[in-house]
Amino acid sequence: MIVGLIAGIAGCKKMDRTFKDFVVPGGLVYAEKASSPLVYAGYNRVKISWLRGADPNVTRARIYWDNYEDSVDVDIPPAADTINTLIDNLPEKPYTFIVITYDDKGNASVPVELHSASYGEKYQSRILSRPVNVSLLHANGTLTLQWGGADISNGAYATDVNYTDTLGGARSVRIPATEAVSDIADINTSKGFEYRTVFLPDSLCIDTFYTDFQKNGLLQLDKKDWKVIAFSTEHPGAENMATNVIDGKPETRWHTWVDHSTYPHFVTVDMGGSHAISTFEIFRMKDDDRACNTFRLEVSTDTTAGWTDLGVFDFNRNINDGQRYTIPTHPQGRYFRFTGLTGPLAYMVTGEITVYPYTGD
Repeated sequence: MIVGLIAGIAGCKKMDRTFKDFVVPGGLVYAEKASSPLVYAGYNRVKISWLRGADPNVTRARIYWDNYEDSVDVDIPPAADTINTLIDNLPEKPYTFIVITYDDKGNASVPVELHSASYGEKYQSRILSRPVNVSLLHANGTLTLQWGGADISNGAYATDVNYTDTLGGARSVRIPATEAVSDIADINTSKGFEYRTVFLPDSLCIDTFYTDFQKNGLLQLDKKDWKVIAFSTEHPGAENMATNVIDGKPETRWHTWVDHSTYPHFVTVDMGGSHAISTFEIFRMKDDDRACNTFRLEVSTDTTAGWTDLGVFDFNRNINDGQRYTIPTHPQGRYFRFTGLTGPLAYMVTGEITVYPYTGD
């Protein structure tokens, strides 16, 4: 036992000599590390913030990135609550930042690691504008925008819409990307509107990205309050009624009476309010080529005061797509009359009629 005890003491002394050079007398001293740090992405830059902390001896920090190849020094004032620093001119890519604080004696803190990215032209080139699927103008002047899908996974969070209100003032409204349908009650539709999509690559990004502004497309008049007030004939059966021509469904039909009607065939519609008209769109019934070859369009603000003849137009009865007819004079009208003039048969089949108001474009 005595021999073993002596051998053990000798071994301990040898071990002490082995580690003696690695022991710091009094122990290592660390400066207080960055407290509650956050990193904010930006456009070719980032912002890094942390709380000042309680140690009054901490006077500076150094932030490293790119595997310690680049760095920036940050002063830490004694009276500051939060330390903020911007790092500019960062190429677009992901980054790992290392924050080390130092006290007035040069003691370093434990490193703090942060992960973020710098965004730039590559990201900007990938963002897509959220489309407007339908722009619907109601009889009371309210504009309803039915939105397509927003690229939420890539950071889309809102759409800005700029327009002129009914009093002539410039207005802007920001619509959340989660909103599928938006109403604008005070728009002057004769001035049109423009819209762009707003992006944040991540929730802590300090810079906002935008798509280019786009002008509105054609505004479609809401048919909810439209009425058919006159028509030439209709074939018996609900599936053939003249009102089908304004039900919003090109797959339904107005079918004039077989063996009891010949060209011309007409339908007169009350739109419920007066509009400056830009364009008519005419559809055949889907997959049915018994439409007219030519037709006439007329508008009126008051049917008792007469009609304005907009002209005679050709129609391709062999395609399903709507065929648009621009009216360059932008006539004002509450009523319109569509008259089929010629066709392959004595009777006529028509799918849908849509009207677009003038928006100043």
